[in-house]
Amino acid sequence: MINIGIINCAEVAKKCSGTGCINAFNENRGSFDKYVFKNAEIVSFAQCHGCSENATEGVVIEANKMKDKGVKTIHISTCIRGRCKWYSEFVDELSRNFEVVDYTHGRKK
Repeated sequence: MINIGIINCAEVAKKCSGTGCINAFNENRGSFDKYVFKNAEIVSFAQCHGCSENATEGVVIEANKMKDKGVKTIHISTCIRGRCKWYSEFVDELSRNFEVVDYTHGRKK
């Protein structure tokens, strides 16, 4: 079983329910197409802790909660990739302990 976690943007989450990310997983689209013939499930879906100088620390806190649930792969949502100035820091920090996929749905950069 491949246990997947998704981290999305707290600001975007105020108006987005995460349906795009979930639908992409359920329909094997976007970054989730690589799981088409694999036993994978979304185990956790969390938001960052908002825009601050401690943004990376907040993402690591959420990732560690995911790790406790068996998550080994974290998808950083497309909304973070497109809007967050800490995106690269998130990828670098999370890559220390997880396989990191840099988007969820839409086009891969």
